[in-house]
Amino acid sequence: MTGVQFQLNRLLFERGMNVPALVKKSGVNRNTLYAMKNNALSRVDLDVLERVCNALLCSLSELVVYDPAESEERPVIRFDSSFRREREGRIFIISGPSGAGKNTLINQLKSLHLGVHYIPSFTTRSLRPGEVQGNPYHFVDLESFQKMIEAHEFLEYEQIHGNYYGTHAKSYEYAIQHGYDVLKDIDVNGALNFRKWFHDHVVLIYVRPTDLSTLQRRLSDRGDSDEDIRLRLKRIEFEESKRDEFDYLIYNDDVSLARKSLLDILTAEGVL
Repeated sequence: MTGVQFQLNRLLFERGMNVPALVKKSGVNRNTLYAMKNNALSRVDLDVLERVCNALLCSLSELVVYDPAESEERPVIRFDSSFRREREGRIFIISGPSGAGKNTLINQLKSLHLGVHYIPSFTTRSLRPGEVQGNPYHFVDLESFQKMIEAHEFLEYEQIHGNYYGTHAKSYEYAIQHGYDVLKDIDVNGALNFRKWFHDHVVLIYVRPTDLSTLQRRLSDRGDSDEDIRLRLKRIEFEESKRDEFDYLIYNDDVSLARKSLLDILTAEGVL
């Protein structure tokens, strides 16, 4: 179990409710609620979390919190030992402007089960439709994030577009030491810092559409607010200025072609 914990047991007690009553009020499956109550789930759909929060009259940050003590010295995911390499692990970093389709590429690769692991970063931003706890991020409130900073759990953390993002140190150290390859999406600054920290263990991949003007439409289509879009577009000039420091460039105009390009890179780097 990672440091992400469901606080359902406490919330039920505080509200004088039990699981059967919550089933009736929220419409959520009884087994799912018992698993959340016992912290036997690593991820839950956003729709389920929202229904539970509505029934309990609580916020998402009250229901799902991060406890640094639960993850001390351990990675935040379970690595599949059948994909352990007879060498040190490598970290494949995907970066580029917002709306370039980085998460789409990663999800496509994850669906192929090629033995390249994905380690979610932590963030204080809200979940978007279709996201769940642990994919693509571990979602925590600001107080929990600050506790992790104080516990020196991050390789780096940064405030981007008004939200905090942090990279969990022990997870990447563990992956390299134990022979696990990792795929990671992160902002341009974070990508370049990974190279400084882990040197030759890191491969940097920059993703962008051929026509940068399409980014505004993509951001709007995925539901970003006007202010978020303004901030993200403002950052593009800086991100593009760092493009030549990356090892590979993928033009993501067509997802299937971009996925093939990513697979070709992994093949060239001896992963596949």
